[in-house]
Amino acid sequence: MPAKPILNVRLAPETLRKLDAVAAATRRTRSFIANEALEAWIDREIEIIEDLRVGFEEIRAGKGIPHERVVRDIDLAIEKAVKRNGRRRTNRK
Repeated sequence: MPAKPILNVRLAPETLRKLDAVAAATRRTRSFIANEALEAWIDREIEIIEDLRVGFEEIRAGKGIPHERVVRDIDLAIEKAVKRNGRRRTNRK
Protein backbone atom coordinates (compact mmCIF):
# COMPACT_ATOMS: atom_id res chain seq x y z
CA MET A 1 0.00 0.00 0.00
CA PRO A 2 1.50 3.39 -0.94
CA ALA A 3 2.21 5.82 1.87
CA LYS A 4 -0.38 8.50 2.55
CA PRO A 5 0.58 12.08 1.70
CA ILE A 6 1.94 14.14 4.58
CA LEU A 7 0.40 17.44 5.68
CA ASN A 8 2.24 19.69 8.12
CA VAL A 9 -0.04 21.77 10.33
CA ARG A 10 0.73 24.49 12.85
CA LEU A 11 -1.35 24.03 15.98
CA ALA A 12 -2.02 26.28 18.91
CA PRO A 13 -0.44 24.83 22.07
CA GLU A 14 -3.87 24.23 23.62
CA THR A 15 -5.06 22.37 20.51
CA LEU A 16 -1.98 20.16 20.61
CA ARG A 17 -2.58 19.47 24.30
CA LYS A 18 -6.15 18.42 23.56
CA LEU A 19 -5.04 16.31 20.61
CA ASP A 20 -2.50 14.54 22.80
CA ALA A 21 -5.13 13.95 25.49
CA VAL A 22 -7.56 12.39 23.00
CA ALA A 23 -4.80 10.31 21.43
CA ALA A 24 -3.69 9.01 24.82
CA ALA A 25 -7.24 8.29 26.00
CA THR A 26 -8.09 6.38 22.82
CA ARG A 27 -4.66 4.80 22.34
CA ARG A 28 -4.53 6.24 18.84
CA THR A 29 -1.83 8.28 17.16
CA ARG A 30 -2.00 12.03 16.68
CA SER A 31 -2.12 11.42 12.94
CA PHE A 32 -5.08 9.05 13.24
CA ILE A 33 -7.07 11.48 15.41
CA ALA A 34 -6.24 14.46 13.18
CA ASN A 35 -7.16 12.54 10.03
CA GLU A 36 -10.50 11.43 11.51
CA ALA A 37 -11.29 14.98 12.63
CA LEU A 38 -10.39 16.46 9.25
CA GLU A 39 -12.45 13.87 7.38
CA ALA A 40 -15.50 14.59 9.55
CA TRP A 41 -15.07 18.36 9.21
CA ILE A 42 -14.58 18.18 5.43
CA ASP A 43 -17.63 15.93 5.01
CA ARG A 44 -19.74 18.36 7.06
CA GLU A 45 -18.49 21.36 5.07
CA ILE A 46 -19.21 19.63 1.75
CA GLU A 47 -22.76 18.91 2.94
CA ILE A 48 -23.27 22.55 3.99
CA ILE A 49 -21.90 23.83 0.68
CA GLU A 50 -24.18 21.49 -1.27
CA ASP A 51 -27.22 22.53 0.78
CA LEU A 52 -26.40 26.20 0.09
CA ARG A 53 -25.99 25.51 -3.63
CA VAL A 54 -29.39 23.80 -3.76
CA GLY A 55 -30.96 26.63 -1.77
CA PHE A 56 -29.57 29.29 -4.10
CA GLU A 57 -30.84 27.35 -7.11
CA GLU A 58 -34.30 27.19 -5.53
CA ILE A 59 -34.26 30.93 -4.86
CA ARG A 60 -33.23 31.64 -8.47
CA ALA A 61 -36.11 29.42 -9.62
CA GLY A 62 -38.58 31.43 -7.52
CA LYS A 63 -39.12 28.69 -4.94
CA GLY A 64 -37.73 30.65 -1.99
CA ILE A 65 -39.71 32.24 0.82
CA PRO A 66 -39.01 35.95 1.41
CA HIS A 67 -37.18 36.69 4.66
CA GLU A 68 -39.89 39.08 5.85
CA ARG A 69 -42.52 36.36 5.52
CA VAL A 70 -40.42 33.87 7.47
CA VAL A 71 -39.85 36.39 10.28
CA ARG A 72 -43.57 37.23 10.35
CA ASP A 73 -44.52 33.55 10.51
CA ILE A 74 -42.06 32.92 13.34
CA ASP A 75 -43.35 35.95 15.27
CA LEU A 76 -46.93 34.71 14.86
CA ALA A 77 -45.96 31.23 16.07
CA ILE A 78 -44.27 32.75 19.13
CA GLU A 79 -47.33 34.90 19.88
CA LYS A 80 -49.61 31.85 19.66
CA ALA A 81 -47.32 29.86 21.97
CA VAL A 82 -47.21 32.73 24.47
CA LYS A 83 -51.00 33.00 24.49
CA ARG A 84 -51.31 29.23 24.88
CA ASN A 85 -48.72 29.00 27.68
CA GLY A 86 -49.48 32.28 29.39
CA ARG A 87 -45.98 33.77 29.20
CA ARG A 88 -42.87 33.89 27.13
CA ARG A 89 -40.01 31.65 28.26
CA THR A 90 -36.50 32.98 28.51
CA ASN A 91 -33.30 31.13 27.80
CA ARG A 92 -32.30 29.06 30.78
CA LYS A 93 -28.88 27.66 31.52
